[in-house]
Amino acid sequence: MASLTGNKIKDTYTSLLKIGDNGAIDSSAQALTDGAGNALGLTLTNTGIIVSTNKGTLIGTSSTGEVSSTMIADNAVDATRLNISGNGTSGQLVQSDGDGSFSYVAASSGDITGVTAGDGISGGGTSGTVTVSLASTSAGPGLTYASGVLTVDVDDSTIEIDTDTVRVKDLGITTAKIADNNITYAKLGVEFTEAAALTGTSVDWATATTFTKTLGADTTLTFANVSTGMQINLVISGNYTLTLPLSVKELTNASTYDGTGENLISIVSTNGNTEQFATINKVA
Repeated sequence: MASLTGNKIKDTYTSLLKIGDNGAIDSSAQALTDGAGNALGLTLTNTGIIVSTNKGTLIGTSSTGEVSSTMIADNAVDATRLNISGNGTSGQLVQSDGDGSFSYVAASSGDITGVTAGDGISGGGTSGTVTVSLASTSAGPGLTYASGVLTVDVDDSTIEIDTDTVRVKDLGITTAKIADNNITYAKLGVEFTEAAALTGTSVDWATATTFTKTLGADTTLTFANVSTGMQINLVISGNYTLTLPLSVKELTNASTYDGTGENLISIVSTNGNTEQFATINKVA
């Protein structure tokens, strides 16, 4: 170090600051030392950038030892400053690892990873905005949807629901329509198409329209679930006394029950369980 002839700065040179290479301060980072060449852990440039080469504490000049204001240069906080390696990939987020370090993780907005369209549904996806809708040709097993009309296939017939005119409200359909002459014999329930063997004495009008029975003793019949306008037929045989309910009125021009052969008894309800009319015919 050059001598300071004739100028006393201090008793020793150790209190002076000097550049590590004894050169001029320029735009490159220059290490600072004391006058004796001891490193201070700082570098300096002629643009005012001071960098600490070791971790330390910055103490301000206020009474509480805090720095009243500070500035971080634009774009100066990078992955290294956050104690995180690399730059991650597009769309990833920075997450604390709980130990002072950070890592990149994939962004997540919930537990749903994808929406798959089922039968009769179109659309779906695994990312972005996902939409689903009724397929234009099929809305599910037995269903088709096109031009605002949902068609329900029922065996060899169909039910059409026009979504522009029919509304479903309060768990009920406000309007419904079955085409004229569209209910065939094949669509009727077994209570209308099959005869039921009567094993006891109670005739349940809701289970069949034709009942058969061979009497093994004097028998009194009872009725259940009779509605006005309903009609049943009883095919009865057996040479015993048959008694019908008191609500049944036998027409005067008809026969009475004859147990020596098979009898057809037709009964029509004119007032529910209260009143029915019967005609009795014996096979010749």
